[in-house]
Amino acid sequence: MFSRKLVGIGVLLIISSVAHTAELTADDILSKVRNRADGADNYAKASLVLKEKNGSARTRNLLFLQKDYGKDDKLTLSFTEPADVKGVVLQSINYDEAAAREDDQWMYLPAFRQVRRIAATDKRGSFMGSQFSYIDLDKLRITDYQQKILGEETINERASYLIERIPASLEVINRTGYHKIHVWVDKESFVVIKQVYFDAKGIPFKEFQAKKMEIIQNIWTVTHSEMRDLVNNRASDLIFSDVSYDVGLDDVLFQQNIMKTGVKSGNLPKIR
Repeated sequence: MFSRKLVGIGVLLIISSVAHTAELTADDILSKVRNRADGADNYAKASLVLKEKNGSARTRNLLFLQKDYGKDDKLTLSFTEPADVKGVVLQSINYDEAAAREDDQWMYLPAFRQVRRIAATDKRGSFMGSQFSYIDLDKLRITDYQQKILGEETINERASYLIERIPASLEVINRTGYHKIHVWVDKESFVVIKQVYFDAKGIPFKEFQAKKMEIIQNIWTVTHSEMRDLVNNRASDLIFSDVSYDVGLDDVLFQQNIMKTGVKSGNLPKIR
């Protein structure tokens, strides 16, 4: 007969081996964030709320349209109101990270009647007067940073990994303006629920928080997020409604011609 003690030790060794194999690195976790299943396309209405430290606020409404193209994905943001931003359109292409290619962004401003490509050096600028920068709209990139797990924390009653990210090159710092980022990733959904951005002196100057998460069509979705400037205490909220996945968005919505002609109701499918 086998010794129960030896059998017990064997079981413990197996459990230990499995646990070790199952451990995730920081790169593993952020790869799950970048590549998590979120449908073939995505439609939503959104409000960008610009909040001043005196309590006043301005709201800009837009359509959010995203579609996968193989390992790339395309995004169209089309502003609908108020009148001073109606017709403004931003488009972007997030390329497969393995291609080692800079993500592209273009902006159309009706007043100038031309499409302008946003240079990499301009992506740290403010998006539509908000605390979000253009680079914040790009998809998370793993290889731009060296990262490690600092620990685990509970944020808004959700267990999360805390990861420190250090730019892998001066080029990344120049493009983003971020010298270090702390990222909290929800352990269940692999959604980023908080980020803190640091300057060259190691001082935090900006903070992102997912204020509300919902399960929509079995997909965890951030429906309310906030970006706060920790220096001047201004903040911007991005609030989503009528979110739908896999609606069959037409390719025309992601071509540059649509930026000038505008997104019409006839271009959109009937949203369930």
